[in-house]
Amino acid sequence: MGRRKKRNDQLQTANDADVAMQQQSEPNTEQDDPYSIPLHSRQAAFAILWLLVYSFAMFTLPFGAFYGMKSLLLEQFQIDGFNNTCGSVLAAVLTVNGIIILYAMRGFKEVEEEDRDRQMRKANDDHIVAASESSKTK
Repeated sequence: MGRRKKRNDQLQTANDADVAMQQQSEPNTEQDDPYSIPLHSRQAAFAILWLLVYSFAMFTLPFGAFYGMKSLLLEQFQIDGFNNTCGSVLAAVLTVNGIIILYAMRGFKEVEEEDRDRQMRKANDDHIVAASESSKTK
């Protein structure tokens, strides 16, 4: 009877050591860096940053396109009047549409990156669970 108890104590100690090693190998950002920013806050900050960048582009680039096209048509092609105004407005409208398309493409790219990160985290979690189960069976 004493042998079985001693053997069970040895197995329990080995399992405790395996769990401790596994916990040490897993990075714990809360304990490593107390000043780290949580992932959802970081994502929100980047979303606001990109919104500001695209808003600034939406405000400034169409004006640049309008007056740049107006100057180009007048100086290079000597087009004045209504045709000059139509060409300038067309350039500004195309610029706005280009910015909107870039903003939408950025949103789709972020969603794809989040899906990829979620799949990688799930695969890592599955791997850790499988490793812990295999160490328990030994």
